[in-house]
Amino acid sequence: MGGSVLIVLDNFRVGGIQRLALDQLYVLRDLGIPAEAHYRQVGTTLSLPNFLSLEESRINESGIKINGLPKSNWSQLLHFVDLFRKNNFSTIVNHSVGSAVILKTAILLSGKQVLLKTYVHQLPTLSATIQRLKRFVYSLFSDEIYGYSVAVTNDWNHRITNRFLPNFIRRKLRMKTQRNGIYLDRLPSISKNKSYLDDNRRLVFIGRSVGWKNIEKLFSLMRLSTLSSFEFVIIVPTISEQLKQSAQTEFGQRIFFEIGKKIEDIEFRPGDIHIYPVDYGPGAKFVEAISLNCLEMACLGIPSIIAENGSDTWPDLIELGFFHEVNWNDEEEVILGIETLRKRVFSEELNSRARILISIEKNIKEILSSNTISLRK
Repeated sequence: MGGSVLIVLDNFRVGGIQRLALDQLYVLRDLGIPAEAHYRQVGTTLSLPNFLSLEESRINESGIKINGLPKSNWSQLLHFVDLFRKNNFSTIVNHSVGSAVILKTAILLSGKQVLLKTYVHQLPTLSATIQRLKRFVYSLFSDEIYGYSVAVTNDWNHRITNRFLPNFIRRKLRMKTQRNGIYLDRLPSISKNKSYLDDNRRLVFIGRSVGWKNIEKLFSLMRLSTLSSFEFVIIVPTISEQLKQSAQTEFGQRIFFEIGKKIEDIEFRPGDIHIYPVDYGPGAKFVEAISLNCLEMACLGIPSIIAENGSDTWPDLIELGFFHEVNWNDEEEVILGIETLRKRVFSEELNSRARILISIEKNIKEILSSNTISLRK
């Protein structure tokens, strides 16, 4: 199926969904496949730290087309009807579950045949009940539904086994896993100073300072006497001034904040260890412990310590040794994990294998490979 690719998302704030969408746009450009992105929340995007500002130069140099949408659902519907009539889109990569109804209606009204693929980026367990039900209803309008991880897929499919749902609804809502990827060309070069391998005692945290990212676990680790010789680098899009000052007062020169910067703006070192102490709470039956930041670090040859029982999406990277699972509530196990990774050195061959697995090119080619599948009626 020929034609262009349309990517739809809610906003371009600094986050995993937005990072993935941009990387997909970059690789589509490299592959010579016409593509553009449209996002729904213009005000929210521009009022907060966002990728459109952070990556303005790369976006402009790439010639990528990114458009903000009008505010109301009705205006967005009219916008997409007009867009589909004037263009030859074959595929919509939809990262906004709430847009599925608008997009499917616009496809029908335009008289075009476009495959609508909706991607779910959150465990249903983490959503409020009403929000979760809305996601299920909206997703019914998609031709295909994907989860970015095995955990999301298992959680979703477990919840649609409700015996009160008709079989055709359960079949329509059935989700498949589509692994994320990274646009390798935007990653920084890691320092060539091999002496860091012997002397480096640095733990790195990357992510938003939201509850389930568990940034407080980082501070708990810093208070351990066994880690008193370690420095900690915290890379966040934003952080409250109160939390920052409190941490700097308590930990002094052991803690460094990198705020509102892109990954490629950070100088990483051989011997760095990335920690991702994600905590979904006791109600989470399925856990995804490998984030996009974990994948970025693996591409640089930097290992990550992750939560136990959350690596089903990337067993091949576990086998290569890039991730070490721990129980974050067991301090001795965490310390042992840190010491284990400090001694781990990745060969160029292993690092190359990881980059091939993680490349966003693999992700987008798999997305487009099923375009020969007939559209659902």
